[in-house]
Amino acid sequence: MRAYNRYILVLAFLFLLTTVILSASHQGLDVYFSVYLIECLAATLLFTHLNPRARKGLDRVSYVLFAGFLLLVAAEVVEIITGVSIL
Repeated sequence: MRAYNRYILVLAFLFLLTTVILSASHQGLDVYFSVYLIECLAATLLFTHLNPRARKGLDRVSYVLFAGFLLLVAAEVVEIITGVSIL
């Protein structure tokens, strides 16, 4: 089995397990996204031996996920400062 196929299977398993656990505990969207981001970045670091083209694509995905995380943090800061919930 190729490395990127294992990577996709590991991510799918992690996301499935996380979704089941978080849905049972009734967490908000920000918790889901944060945990998914951490899992994605950790799995990407574990699979650094992927070929350069695959690694380049995975880096792009990581950048997009990190930008989404920064948006969530910004929304939380706005909510704390103003008391108005954006999400």
